[in-house]
Amino acid sequence: MTASPRGFQATRAATLARLASRPFELLVVGGGATGAAVARDAALRGLEVALCDAGDFAGQTSSNSSKLIHGGLRYLQYGDLPLVFEGLRERRRLMRIAPHLCRPIEFLFPGYRGERPGLRTLGAGIALYNALALWRPPAASRHVEAHEVYDLAPALRSAGLEGAQAYVDCQTDDARLVLENVLDAEAAGAACANHLFVEKVARDRRGRARGAVVVDGETGARFEIEARLVASATGPFTDGFLDGPRRRLRPTLGVHLVFDAERVPHGGRAIVLRSPRDNRLFFVLPAGPRTIVGTTDTDFTPIEDPGRPPRVGDEIRARGADVAYLIEAVRHAFPSLALGPADVLSTYAGLRPLLAANAQSPSETSREHEIARGPDGILTIAGGKLTTNRRMAEEAVDRVVETLRAAGLERPLAPCTTAARPLPGGGPPPAALGAHEFGNDVTARIGGTYGARAGELLAVLADAPELGARIDPELGYLWAEIVHAARHEHARDLDDALSRRVPIFRDARDQGLAVAGRAAALLGAELGWDAARKAHEIEKYRATVARSRRWQAELIA
Repeated sequence: MTASPRGFQATRAATLARLASRPFELLVVGGGATGAAVARDAALRGLEVALCDAGDFAGQTSSNSSKLIHGGLRYLQYGDLPLVFEGLRERRRLMRIAPHLCRPIEFLFPGYRGERPGLRTLGAGIALYNALALWRPPAASRHVEAHEVYDLAPALRSAGLEGAQAYVDCQTDDARLVLENVLDAEAAGAACANHLFVEKVARDRRGRARGAVVVDGETGARFEIEARLVASATGPFTDGFLDGPRRRLRPTLGVHLVFDAERVPHGGRAIVLRSPRDNRLFFVLPAGPRTIVGTTDTDFTPIEDPGRPPRVGDEIRARGADVAYLIEAVRHAFPSLALGPADVLSTYAGLRPLLAANAQSPSETSREHEIARGPDGILTIAGGKLTTNRRMAEEAVDRVVETLRAAGLERPLAPCTTAARPLPGGGPPPAALGAHEFGNDVTARIGGTYGARAGELLAVLADAPELGARIDPELGYLWAEIVHAARHEHARDLDDALSRRVPIFRDARDQGLAVAGRAAALLGAELGWDAARKAHEIEKYRATVARSRRWQAELIA
């Protein structure tokens, strides 16, 4: 193979040495959607930027979403038109700069007799939604008669069905959207490291932040990153990170269930439905050979200590009550399927970093964001949603530049270019991709996953053609992608590779337990692991899978 363990390890070692040995103008804490976008924007403007995350990039909320890029049709009922407009504008921009990661998909929203809002009101809402997109949606919306709904979704509940409204929004790979922001930040000169935990904020004599003391999660090495300005992009962990009396957030838990697409057919389109329990909207979403159902929206308190805000390391997972709620909802929507807990292949869950407000329910809580600088000098970006991460970052970096200018920064900086600059994969896949006989499903998935970056994956295969085999015969993921994840995508452990770079954890029937050994061997060869480290990674991954299945015992109880 072309890359050596020593070569890749040297790259990380050089990054850590750089972080420890020189001052930066901006340290971004948190490598989720917001932090990665801030690092990218700031680096592209010419600032000296450091980015760190306690776990993996997109390791928490930003890899556990509904995988949608949308304005939020349901926010119209709360009168949140500016948020919807901003989301639709950012959707259009992302379709231009990352077409492989912002893919249009039809949504079917059925209407039933006695439900409110009715089909006419729903149609008017979709018309307003498209108007807020400046009449430039990815495709036209339409009314669907009841008989056509039966053809599009045969298993859907027919009693009382009056028809449906169809409109178009976009799907994404949330973890990869974050990763490409990190890669572009690095290309612009940022020093980015995952698995680098902030132990404490470093402060000057006046108590103002001047950097952070960090711990390398792999070696335990401790050092200080010096920075003129520290930005917290810690998502749902914001209050825990800042550790002050003020509560900025109302974190809520969003849980998703994953089914075999043959068991819950999706027909390549999303379906918007209502829970019979509380009338809350949920989605049935296509994911290739799998179907995702979600999500919940419930207030979250840590099991470890209900009195404090969430912190890194808290147990964030589906609970039995969450799974029961979603199974009840999907059984009501598709009664003929007779779904039960045994049909759930996997679950995933994440915390929404919603701003604290006086809303009566979590669903009514605003998805707006807030950018504020505290008395200790830390710039905090809180709230928001995946779709608007680029815009949030632009506003945050405007504040960063303003603050640094006031502190004496004089050299010229470039303007914000992120609205038009393509992400690293934001071009057509290489023509050579079509020459490989992967099968149509694999070829299409690779093009849609890596875009213009697919050539890196093909280079792995050129060295080791045997890695062109499927990891799982049901799924379109290749062994070469595990190696590629270590060489080019910051995968540092088994969970990074199997949960976020190649989502075997989500899609495989056993969640990847049978292939964990070989995956660890491939990663270990790239990252220089000894036998003890490989064994540790396998056990750690098994524990992650077991934790995600604890809902089963809770459901029985």
